[in-house]
Amino acid sequence: MKTNILNWYRLSNWLDLTFQYRLVDVAVEGMESNTRELNKAFFNAVNFLASETKGVVSVTRYQGKRYIAVKHDAQLERRVIPGSPLDTILTPLEGVFTLHTRNIIDDELGLAIRFLESSIEFQLHQNKNLWDGGTNTFLNKVPLRESKDIETDIYHGFKYKIVAEDKRNVFVCIGLAYKYVDKFNLHEALKSVPAERVGDLINGRNYLYQNGDHWYVVKGKSAGIPIGEQTIETEQFKGSVFDYITKHGKYATARYKQPMLKDSATFWHSYSNNSAKVVSGATCLAKAIHFADNGLHRLSINDPGKRFTRSEFHAGKYFQKLSFSGQELKIETKPHAKDCDIFPLPALKYGKNAILDPYAGEEKYSSPIHQFPKRRREFVYNNGIINDTVFAAQYLLVPETLPYTMAKSIKYYMDKAIKMIAPEFPGFTIHQYSMKSAPYASNVCKDLKALVASKGLAGGNALFVLPESSDNGRFNKFLHNLVKKELFSDVKIKCVSARSLKRFLKPVVTRNKQQIYQVPDKLMRDFKAYQTNTIFEYLIVNKKWPYALAKDLNHDLYIGIDAHEFFAGFVFFFKNGEKIVFDVEQVAKATGSFRNEKINYAVIQDKIVKVLSRHLNIGEDAPRSIVILRDGVSFGEEEKALVGAMEELERMKLIVKENVQLGVLDIAKSSAVPVRAACYQGANKVLENPDCGTYFYMNKKQAYIFNTGFPYRVPGSSNPLQVSLSYGDIDFEKALEDVFALTQITFSSPDRPTSLPLPLKLIDTLIRDVAHEYTYANTQERELKIIEPSLN
Repeated sequence: MKTNILNWYRLSNWLDLTFQYRLVDVAVEGMESNTRELNKAFFNAVNFLASETKGVVSVTRYQGKRYIAVKHDAQLERRVIPGSPLDTILTPLEGVFTLHTRNIIDDELGLAIRFLESSIEFQLHQNKNLWDGGTNTFLNKVPLRESKDIETDIYHGFKYKIVAEDKRNVFVCIGLAYKYVDKFNLHEALKSVPAERVGDLINGRNYLYQNGDHWYVVKGKSAGIPIGEQTIETEQFKGSVFDYITKHGKYATARYKQPMLKDSATFWHSYSNNSAKVVSGATCLAKAIHFADNGLHRLSINDPGKRFTRSEFHAGKYFQKLSFSGQELKIETKPHAKDCDIFPLPALKYGKNAILDPYAGEEKYSSPIHQFPKRRREFVYNNGIINDTVFAAQYLLVPETLPYTMAKSIKYYMDKAIKMIAPEFPGFTIHQYSMKSAPYASNVCKDLKALVASKGLAGGNALFVLPESSDNGRFNKFLHNLVKKELFSDVKIKCVSARSLKRFLKPVVTRNKQQIYQVPDKLMRDFKAYQTNTIFEYLIVNKKWPYALAKDLNHDLYIGIDAHEFFAGFVFFFKNGEKIVFDVEQVAKATGSFRNEKINYAVIQDKIVKVLSRHLNIGEDAPRSIVILRDGVSFGEEEKALVGAMEELERMKLIVKENVQLGVLDIAKSSAVPVRAACYQGANKVLENPDCGTYFYMNKKQAYIFNTGFPYRVPGSSNPLQVSLSYGDIDFEKALEDVFALTQITFSSPDRPTSLPLPLKLIDTLIRDVAHEYTYANTQERELKIIEPSLN
């Protein structure tokens, strides 16, 4: 156990607060016993009341029945929300209810926290120096100095969440937040974009809308004619968009106004809380928001010391003098200290039955645990991979534009490197693919698929060399996405680029005056680093695992499940991981702008039955416990699938379901609670990341695990996993220890930590490149828009 500090700031007068609210009964006439219809009605009623009362609303229970709570001064009357075909009836209860924190019960705690968060959010909105970056997130209107010399403004600020350690100890968790925004407005950006591409550029993208003093994030839809010409009509106004903004909107009364350009295009967009309603604005007030690439992220990265300094600054500047129901909130400005337990790092098993103990080692290591990351990689090279089964056929697919002698050199270096750790590797067979259809990646991919069919390459795995291109990577991006997806059922592919390989492989003329390619001595160190990363990822494509756990997990079987667009991935991790089964299933395609995360229980149940029946029919032991790991949030389908699978396997006389413990764990690598931890290390008491394996409970069914930190050295601050027991009777503490052990199995980079447990990480690695929107048809459409005009 070790004392860590958390970015939690105590609300010291929590026990002095009182909460008042009103309750609204929700009914669907004639459907009182229909749970599905009632749940749908509650969802619609929550949205309706939030809009009507302009305040926080929350589902809660009173005297055993479910109601919706609204602010105490809301003006309410009996309302009927028309439905199709069923109407929802909202009936307010008489009187105002009062909640005292000193005698609060569990069911009321969540309600109080939501009301408190809403009150704080409302008050932060009044601060003219901040802008709304989304849920509980606020950014300073002045960007960081680090963004001065780049084309992107980095806005910094904070996100917050109220957390309760228990009913008597409540804190404000304050994390850091960043947004990366174009320096130039959308009006300027559109000048260099062909008219036919404007819709693709804007639709679905997030923008910072600078509406005078009022800044907020919106979702772009399209651009129209100039705002001086575009007319709009409401109950109170009829005229041009320009006139409305300058004379009637929030811009008109702003203290600080951005320049308004009458010739700027109309910006059609929606608000984050109502994506269906499209409104008009000005492109000269909108700036595109970017995701952070590596370059931007490096400019905003924070080590633990800097992170906590900035968090304390926000606590002191923005969270003082706030109030609730007329009473000042007393929020401390020093972080909370908490004693946290630590899981030990697991021992690992390699080829030749070699065991790597993190805490013991050879005499050359004065402190084995300090060298553990390095030793994990060394053990692979010294002992080989643990999975020594037969490889499928191996192909090196190279473009015909690449010199054949260079292809032979690629084969030589890659064959040699892989055989060092996997002697059974048969070596690559070189095949050249046609580039005659370039610059159309869709047609090059079709030609490649024909090659696979004509040469009988289906069933093998391939290292695919992307050609050099002179179009800023556009052709290679399209080709990479298409070959991974369109050939997925025939050939499993790992892509590398000719440009990257040519950084290392240089032409040399032999004594026989033949040109070959070699890696010069001065480039060999960097080449080996590149080559090592490539071959470890290629082994995953081949379902060859470098190592396993030295001991079985506490629970016998973990099933990782995740959805990517219209693919669902499944990884079955048995005991210590010497046996891992990967499978994929096509599911319903996502609709609208949201990812389709939900997987129907029947798909999950069929997959569990299929894999386990095969496993049990060959006489292997029945698992005594089965745990599903769900990336993100489970939807109840996983629980239903587990129960159904057990019943089906029992009918097949393969298990006795009463003998099997079941569980569903939700795994989130980014949480709504932006929790961070740090501890003072060494004689100088430097603030550093918590030890790898540090964990603490939020409650009996939710915990955080910090799976990076010592002995790993990673830039920035540890972002913990949030693990929640969604369903089941498993031992949660033992499951947490298993989840931590699974995060220490990093096949693609043995000397580094990973953010997810292996079953979920493998799904991400194996299907992320096929679960995307690119198809022959829409890629060809994009290419025609880009290439045809340039050819003309």
